[in-house]
Amino acid sequence: MSTQPEIYLQEMGLSEYEAATYVGLLRGGTSTAKEVASLADVPQSRVYDILDTLSDKGFVVIQEGRPKKFGPVDPNQAVSQFRDFKRREHVRKLDEIQGLGDHFLDAIEEAEYGGVEDDAVAISWSYPNRHHILEKLERLAEDATSEILMITTPESFERIANHHVDLLARKADAGVEIRALISDDRRLDGAVRDRTTELMVMRFVQDIRGRLYTYDGENVLLAFKAPNDDGYVGISTTSPHLYATLSQLFELLWEDGEPVA
Repeated sequence: MSTQPEIYLQEMGLSEYEAATYVGLLRGGTSTAKEVASLADVPQSRVYDILDTLSDKGFVVIQEGRPKKFGPVDPNQAVSQFRDFKRREHVRKLDEIQGLGDHFLDAIEEAEYGGVEDDAVAISWSYPNRHHILEKLERLAEDATSEILMITTPESFERIANHHVDLLARKADAGVEIRALISDDRRLDGAVRDRTTELMVMRFVQDIRGRLYTYDGENVLLAFKAPNDDGYVGISTTSPHLYATLSQLFELLWEDGEPVA
């Protein structure tokens, strides 16, 4: 069974064997590969590959010699180096996507496609879990240039604030108006409240169960509990007409809301 430190390392993105190997090194100190395999209880046939990947990710230093020895990087430094590793990996993947996207655009320019229509309503897309909903909210916020309106619960608001506070701060600095209506069924986390009051105007309202997010006069995302209570479902669309109706609903609720102190 994984220890608590190993669980956190796996949540950060290490594999089960990588997490166990690094924690084993922290316990045992600089060791040979054979000793590491014993300390971490990982297959000896896999240990060299695991140590090499941990070295690439910033968790292990390698001492050349016969035999080689492997030491743990200080945890504070290791976390910082892993963040840099993930940032480089993310940039590389984005560059790869952009390159493939450019090839795709070149390819479709050479053919005729009749399926793209200039309509006031874009196709709706559904998102089957909380992670995908947060990703879509991030993309919508990133594209926003004038207005972001939210009707949500304390739990969802705290999740958005924790994931997107830097993005929302940039949008607020750029002049985007951000307002949030939050259900008052429980107290909002104090640290979240303190961070977000500088970025947006918030009010409490009663009896909010679903989540509604609107952006720039046309983009809408609805999120709600799945019918079987197994996670969340999100549905997004682009519709100025729907936006106009929902923004009227927002303003009516806003008038009745209580300022967040």
